[in-house]
Amino acid sequence: MHPLLASRAKLGAYLLGWAPITLLLAGIARSQGWNSLEAGALALPLCLSAAFLFLSTWFLCRALPLGGTVEGLGAHGMAWGMAAVLMGGLWAGLAWLLARMLAWIPGLEALPQRVGNALPVLTGLGVLLYLASVALSYLMLAQERTLEAERKGAEAQMLAQESELKALRAQLNPHFLFNSLNSLSALTAVDPARAREMCVLLSDFLRRSLGLGERRLVALREELDLAKAYLAIEQIRFGNRLHLTWTVDPAAEPALLPTLLLQPLVENAIKHGIAALPEGGILAVTAVVLEGHVILRVDNPLDADAPAPQGLGIGLRQVRQRLLGRFGSRARFEAAVQDGTHRVTLVFPLETEP
Repeated sequence: MHPLLASRAKLGAYLLGWAPITLLLAGIARSQGWNSLEAGALALPLCLSAAFLFLSTWFLCRALPLGGTVEGLGAHGMAWGMAAVLMGGLWAGLAWLLARMLAWIPGLEALPQRVGNALPVLTGLGVLLYLASVALSYLMLAQERTLEAERKGAEAQMLAQESELKALRAQLNPHFLFNSLNSLSALTAVDPARAREMCVLLSDFLRRSLGLGERRLVALREELDLAKAYLAIEQIRFGNRLHLTWTVDPAAEPALLPTLLLQPLVENAIKHGIAALPEGGILAVTAVVLEGHVILRVDNPLDADAPAPQGLGIGLRQVRQRLLGRFGSRARFEAAVQDGTHRVTLVFPLETEP
């Protein structure tokens, strides 16, 4: 189906575009000595018929796409020229037929003779209008290709994000899982109660992570709950070496953000911070709202003798890419080391479920 016929709004705009042509045709007729009745009676139905008759250019243009060799364009030009002459002559013939049909109306008796004398002019005008319709059809085809390319690009981006999310789910730090199972195995012999507690926590964490992984956006509240479930398990592993502080503004909890965005940050803080220090340290998670933006921050201590990190690791790069992919220039990602503390800061707009 022609795209103009698929939308009432587009069809209305297209027909409205023929109004100046109708006035132009009537003005030409008046300049040749036609009276107002004759000019109006012929111009309006003739332009309306041309509007639908010349829609056929769409199908010719789809069959003869632009581009290719000069020889190909020459062949296309011959096809367009022949079609224009044919359709221009057909349109002039319709004008003559229409004049014969209107001749019985008082005041229009001379219309067939006037149209007969103007047939060469009408044919030429029809050729020009047909070629203009060809140009319009090519413009519409170019727009259609652009929209299709944008749609495919959006689909590719969505697939990439889904693949990234699947990779994150598959990645749910295998080392953490192995360490948790090893700790669980050791606890069963010395502290069965804590072993049972760890089993429950591990089951809750896996259930939450799988549930969140099926969605593209979640509330910060749910990300925090998942991080707390994860850190509760790590608390059992590290004991007094791990201290947690949570500073969460209630206004920030409903904020939407990409799924599993906070989880890699706390995993990174444990792996490269707490686990690397014999004495452990404080892992701090802060979420506040400031001027319509959420500021989410994760702080952890670093070994003062360890070499400074060179750039971002894979996990942090993924977090930055997914954050900026969702919010663009409205978001900010920062990672820095200062006074023995590694700090990752995410700033993004406060958006909630409608």
